[in-house]
Amino acid sequence: MKRKIIKQGHNTLTLTLPTEWVKKLNLKAGDEIDLIERDSSLVINGHQNMPEKIAEIDITNFTIPLLWRFFQSAYRAGSDEIKIKFDSNKKDYKDAYHFYTTQFDYSKLGEKVPSKPALAMIQGMVDRFIGMGIIETGKDYCIVKEMGEPTVKEFENSMRRVFLVILQMFERVIEAIDKNEINDSNLCKEIHTIDLNVDRFVDYCCRILKKLSASFPEGKKRLLFSTLFILELVGDEFKYIGKHLAISKKPVKDVLPLIEMVKKHFEMYYNLFYKFSRENAIELGENDYKIYNEHFKMKEKLKDQSKSIETHFMMISKFVLVLTELRIEMEF
Repeated sequence: MKRKIIKQGHNTLTLTLPTEWVKKLNLKAGDEIDLIERDSSLVINGHQNMPEKIAEIDITNFTIPLLWRFFQSAYRAGSDEIKIKFDSNKKDYKDAYHFYTTQFDYSKLGEKVPSKPALAMIQGMVDRFIGMGIIETGKDYCIVKEMGEPTVKEFENSMRRVFLVILQMFERVIEAIDKNEINDSNLCKEIHTIDLNVDRFVDYCCRILKKLSASFPEGKKRLLFSTLFILELVGDEFKYIGKHLAISKKPVKDVLPLIEMVKKHFEMYYNLFYKFSRENAIELGENDYKIYNEHFKMKEKLKDQSKSIETHFMMISKFVLVLTELRIEMEF
């Protein structure tokens, strides 16, 4: 739509706001709105006056994976309040918080987490999402609500935390291999717990991008979403690595040189993300070749869990290259 600029007074220029837009955002005279300058564009943000976004999820007959996807989607979409309805006659639910690890990894290590009542199961899941809390419960429902207002600053802090937690997992895995802390289910649990923080911060960043959509340039927002999803996949690789370490019967120190190179690779990308330069990009590209040379040099020598661990770190190196491509695109 087009609007004519109206001159009022000596130096003042004004524009009228579209009536339907004003009604949709419940704006009235005297309200404050944000004006964001982007090159030749001016974005008017009336988000703070929008009515609460409310979602309702009936989890009756849901599997735990389906429950996760519904709740996570409502959370990432920016819902302020989420009502969860459940079957009050069903007494026991599988533990949602540990579902994937108990089903696939801990179970192989002889671990089993007991079932829980519906509200205890939902509480465990809600605790995984930043800024949300259960504020009301009933016989067959509970209401989850946002406990604070997200900001762009919180996005920046949470995004950086994703990088730092992934680096923490690199360091923990290197330490465990170097000290021969293998064949121990506790290490698997520890790495999984650390990775849960990657998931939490990724979801929170996605939520902020959605809720404060107008605060981010459209093109960059798309690239940030993609970056976050791939960083989450990087974190997931450490879960698989943790499982291999937990079931390994022999030392796996032969894979340490490659792990150190991939860690350096990720650190290069981390630096590039926050301080982009042509020189840093060239260095990262050269290191990618070094990793592949190391991979071909050692792949025939590795056996058993060492080989599996090496495969996952090579996957991380591939993710780093994709992440680098997304970061380069942010420059154009």
